[in-house]
Amino acid sequence: MPDWEKLVSSRLAQLALDEHERQEVIVELAAHLEEIYEAFRQKGHSHDDAIRGTLLQVDDWNKLRREIYIARTKENAMNARTSRLWVPSFVTLAASVITLVGFAFLGLKPGPLGSPGQGIWWSHLIGGIASGPYMVNEYTAWLMALPLIGAIGAGLSSRAGGRLRDIVISGAFPALAWLTIVLVVLSFAASLGRGLEAVTAPVNLARLMILLVLIPGACLLLGVLVYHAAARRWMKSVA
Repeated sequence: MPDWEKLVSSRLAQLALDEHERQEVIVELAAHLEEIYEAFRQKGHSHDDAIRGTLLQVDDWNKLRREIYIARTKENAMNARTSRLWVPSFVTLAASVITLVGFAFLGLKPGPLGSPGQGIWWSHLIGGIASGPYMVNEYTAWLMALPLIGAIGAGLSSRAGGRLRDIVISGAFPALAWLTIVLVVLSFAASLGRGLEAVTAPVNLARLMILLVLIPGACLLLGVLVYHAAARRWMKSVA
């Protein structure tokens, strides 16, 4: 029985992967060639014919090497993007939704998200400090939690090796998600011919953008900036 791992290793000597990943490829490919060799032998072929038939399965080792390299590097890039951007982003989004729903279940006043009056919604924006019943509402509590949530998203992205762009997007992702949802809903309504008034009443579009995108986005970015500044200061202290 030929040493398939040694044969594959010599044919893929120029495969530009790290040693662990290269060895993984060699073992997998050697096992595949060994299965083909055994299949030839079971069909009654001689040892030499079985080896020859097995090697004919790969007509161009240079081409195979290039294909393996492209496939592995794409896979690594996708895995890195997932861990650096998408996982932290969806953790941040889930945390923001859970906290908003959680504060609602605690029985806090709804604040501007639930106030029916067009003219007074802005007075509830920061918990209505001047009015007793709205001293603390669910929206205010949610805004206070968002910097921490943004910092958590930024931290997860940074620990996974994310660049500054990934870190910022991960931390501010809930605001981006709300912006996307608002735009999709408005586009869908416009396509049905209902008009923006039918969708945004009794809340106008400017109010919707301020409450769901601009203010939460600013709070999330505050957390990202605090985390980034703290991380840079810590790195300088240990350098």
